[in-house]
Parts: sequence; structure tokens; C-alpha cells
Amino acid sequence: MHTVQRLCTRCRKRPAAYLRASSGEALCRQCFIKSIEDKVLRTIRDYELVRSGDNIGLAVSGGKDSLVLLHIISKFIRKKILRDVKVQVFTIDEELEYSKHKLERQSVIRKMCEEAGLSYNVYKISELLGISVEEVYNRIRQQGENIHMCTICGVLRRKAMNELAKRLNLTKIMTAHNLDDEAQTVLLNVFSNDLKRFKWFGVETGEDVESFVPRVKPMRFIREEEIALYAYFTGIPMLERECPYVRENPRYFLKFLLAELERKNPNIKYMIVSFGDSLSRLLQETEYFRRKVSLRRCRICGSPTTSEICRACDLVMKAGLLDKYVLANTSGER
Repeated sequence: MHTVQRLCTRCRKRPAAYLRASSGEALCRQCFIKSIEDKVLRTIRDYELVRSGDNIGLAVSGGKDSLVLLHIISKFIRKKILRDVKVQVFTIDEELEYSKHKLERQSVIRKMCEEAGLSYNVYKISELLGISVEEVYNRIRQQGENIHMCTICGVLRRKAMNELAKRLNLTKIMTAHNLDDEAQTVLLNVFSNDLKRFKWFGVETGEDVESFVPRVKPMRFIREEEIALYAYFTGIPMLERECPYVRENPRYFLKFLLAELERKNPNIKYMIVSFGDSLSRLLQETEYFRRKVSLRRCRICGSPTTSEICRACDLVMKAGLLDKYVLANTSGER
């Protein structure tokens, strides 16, 4: 008995290759690729993430998400869909053992950048901040504090990106955060009862914070699974190994929790992110919340923070590396 293959619900010509459960669409390979690119472009335009005269730093780690973002942005530039903007592609090297695996994608990144006429450079965290992720982690662990490597890596990477952005005079940094990342962030903030973090939740963050270079997320409304499929369909290589520290990250558990919830409700991730956006807007309009999360300057580095000391300086201080860190950053200002 022969089965009739379902046709794409968009073009009605080619056989479907993917069923998008959230919308009920059955898409062929070409229509699926176009749907992802259209969503990225619509997000950029609807939220005005890219403006004429922007000097954008595109953060590429070497993972599938950032390679897909680079591929799509490069395509927009070649087709002159994005114009009158400067894009500088960069990779932050955390200098961990796993970083070597990610940096194996350098040749792929360089080729994509060359085809689009984009510059590409790799910057080490130790060169940008004067201290490394590993030495901060080891020092704090030696003191008996149970802290995740992902916490230190994430905080110092964000700090390094902001320092790099100021050196390169970037107007914003473009990252490859996807729908799954954002849904996990909402749940983490809720579970930890951390309302103030919703102040910086959204498709563009930090645009109203002085001396902080805004982050924009054009793939924020695309599921991780669909990004992986886009990479497969377009021949973008994916990393064969995952970071050895990922299983210690609270997001690892949330990833499977969301997958289970999604089986029962295909739109659950969209709903969670929409809730996060609504809560963020509501809190920012509340006078009490505005007073509670008023920003000040970190007394060590001068970065914007809700506390006396920013999270990066707090970690460096706990590690006993503050003198080395301050000296390196003071030298970098000359």
C-alpha cells in the first residue's frame, strides 16, 4: 500500500519536510528556510533592531545558533536588505578546554565573513579583562564555595563583550539567543524570585542604560529545534560535543522540562516569553519597581549595576584577583 506524501502548505508544490506543530504548517525545505529568514527580518524591522549608521558587533561562538545568525545576516547584507550599517563579527574565547572545540569553526566563520565582506576577529577574555574564567573559578572553588562554571563564564563573557564594544565603538551587540533561551530565562527568574532581572528582559536590552552597549536578539522568536534544522538544510556544521559543564547549569534541567511541556502545548515557549515581556513592561511602568531597581555605578569598574559592586567585580573580588583585574583595565584605558 502506497502512502501519499503531504505537500507543503505554503507553496503547494513540493513535498513537506517539516511539520511546525505550533502553527500546523507542513513546510518543504525551501519554504522552511524562507520562513526562518523572514522571521529574523521581521523581528529586526518590527523592533527596529538595526538602524542606519549602526556599528554592530555580531557575537559568534561557533555553535549552531550563532553560525545560523551569521549566515542569515550575511545573506541580508549580500542582498542589500541590510544597508548603511557596519557589522563587525567577533568571537569571545573563554580559554577553556571546550573553547578549543568551538574555535575549530574559525575557518567556517572566516569564509562566511569573507563572502559577505565582513571583518572577523577573536578576542580572549584574559586579554580584555586581565583575568581568565578558569582562574576565577578555581580560586573561588578553593575557598569552598559551590559555584557553577557557567555562572562565572557567563558573567565574565558579558563583561568582556561590553568592554570590547566600547573599544570598537559599537552601537549594539547582536547575539543568537533563541526562543528556548528566553523561555528558560523567564523560568529561572520566576523560580529564583528575581523580579528585577525582568527590567532587562526583551528583544533589545540595555538601550536605556548609560555606558552599557545594548544587546539585540533577532532570533529570539525561533525555537532551537528549528535553528538546528535550518543549519542542517543549509549545510552549516554543528558542534559534535557539548560543553562538559552544561549538566551543572540549571538551564539544563529547564531544557527538558520545557520539552515535556511543549509536547502537551506546542506554543508553551511562546506563551512563557510573552508572559516575560508583559511582566517586564508592567514592572517598568511601576513607580515602586523603578525605585527598587534604580541603577548606580559599580564602585570598582564604574559599570551600571543595581548593587554597590557589579556581578563581575564581585566574582573577581571573591577570587582574590581584584588587584590584577583593576591594573589590567586601568592599563587598557591609556
